Amino acid sequence: MKRFLSLDVFRGMTILMMIVLNNQAGGSVFAPLVHSSWDGVTFADMIFPFFLFIMGAAMWFSTHRHDYGIRGTLSKSRRTGRIFRRTLILFAVGLILNWIPFDDYFAFVRIPGVLQRIALAYFFAAMLTLYLPRVRAIVLSIAVSLAGYWFLLDALGTDIVGRVDTALLGPSHLLTPSFDPEGILSTIPAIASVLIGYLAGNAMDKPNSASGGIGTLMVVGVLLAGAGILFGLVSPMNKQLWTPSYVLFTSGAAMVVWSVLSFVIEYMQARKWCEFFTIAGTNSLFIYSLSMVLAKMFALWGVTQAVYDFYRSYHVPDAVASLMWSLTMALVCWLITWPLYRMRVFISA
Repeated sequence: MKRFLSLDVFRGMTILMMIVLNNQAGGSVFAPLVHSSWDGVTFADMIFPFFLFIMGAAMWFSTHRHDYGIRGTLSKSRRTGRIFRRTLILFAVGLILNWIPFDDYFAFVRIPGVLQRIALAYFFAAMLTLYLPRVRAIVLSIAVSLAGYWFLLDALGTDIVGRVDTALLGPSHLLTPSFDPEGILSTIPAIASVLIGYLAGNAMDKPNSASGGIGTLMVVGVLLAGAGILFGLVSPMNKQLWTPSYVLFTSGAAMVVWSVLSFVIEYMQARKWCEFFTIAGTNSLFIYSLSMVLAKMFALWGVTQAVYDFYRSYHVPDAVASLMWSLTMALVCWLITWPLYRMRVFISA
């Protein structure tokens, strides 16, 4: 089974960028690093769906490694058990990260979150690919989920997303009393983001070809991104609602990025620069969780403000000082993760 270093690099780039985006300080931030307030897509809005896409692509290779590896075929029951286990771990870690520093009752802890969405999207995508393994069935699942979600938003109004979260989770468990961007209903199209990544992994899995499916992925990615832009004229791209046009556009963009990385790394064999990102990409759960814990602790201890003020003391603009702090956080997390990589220790769910 062919392993794509480019996918590890892509994951590393994405997770480090997530850390940068989550650790902006001060009152001024560069516009591309700020999420869109509602409709529209900024650079920051593309990072999370990129990660879901990468997870889906990795699912293809991990699934088929188990199917055809030297250990023999795993039964569906064992694979289902592994899916449940990984889902519960990811969701539990996400809840704990939301609860840290444990200075409030659980009744007021936010239940949704990034890892929670990853857990649920992974669970449903993994179960679909396990029990509906044919490509046509996966394509149909994507179409049904996106079309069904679009119909719900169109027929019942976009506020249905918040109403479902409030009814099922309660206002005290949401990011705001009436809405959460990682809520329940908007997880449906996020599952499609994972499944599209899964199909991209299928397209790239050509072990007997020097260039793999790079050309195919590039063309499909451009077409998919274009479809997202056109569909956005009817249903605007919106990260907080995770609209179908947003799924199509970001998935297409992810295909283009992966195809470029694959051309450079797999086809051209230009790999000397890859290790920095591979270190983060092969321990993505650890480095992300570490960044969330450090961010809360540093803010509580005054470290964030102190370092930000230090950068500002050199009379750089607020946005530059904010970016410097976020890059510092990413580097600190990378340095802590580096020894694990050297010891070949990979922490995963």
